[in-house]
Order: sequence, then structure tokens, then C-alpha cells
Amino acid sequence: MRNLLLNKTKKDFVVALTIASLSALAYKYGVMEQRRAVFQNFYRNYDADKSYERMKKRGVFDSVNKMIEEGHLSK
Repeated sequence: MRNLLLNKTKKDFVVALTIASLSALAYKYGVMEQRRAVFQNFYRNYDADKSYERMKKRGVFDSVNKMIEEGHLSK
């Protein structure tokens, strides 16, 4: 019974550290790497100017439409 709390705490700490490390690695390779690949694929093909022009034509930006009407921006 001597040092029971100390020995149990050491064992629990090692177990908790191992489980936390395995969980972090599983999340990194199971979720983050796949998410990173999806984002890389999206931004590899993304054209910000084309997207901006498409949104501007559909009227998403109210202020841009007003500026075009006032002659500050060109279509």
C-alpha cells in the first residue's frame, strides 16, 4: 500500500498521454490531411477575378452596382 497513489498516478499519466497522442495523430491524418488536400485542389483551380465578376453581374455587391451607376467603376 506504500506509494499506491504515486504509482497509480504515474500509470494513469502514461496511459492518458498515450491515448491523447494517438487521438491527435488519428485526427491529423484522418481529418486534417484530407481537408488540406481539398483546400489545395480548390485553390489550385480558383480564379478570384472570374468569381468576382460573376458575383458582380448577379448583383451580390449592392455598393458595386451603385458605383457602376455613378460612373466610378466600369463593367
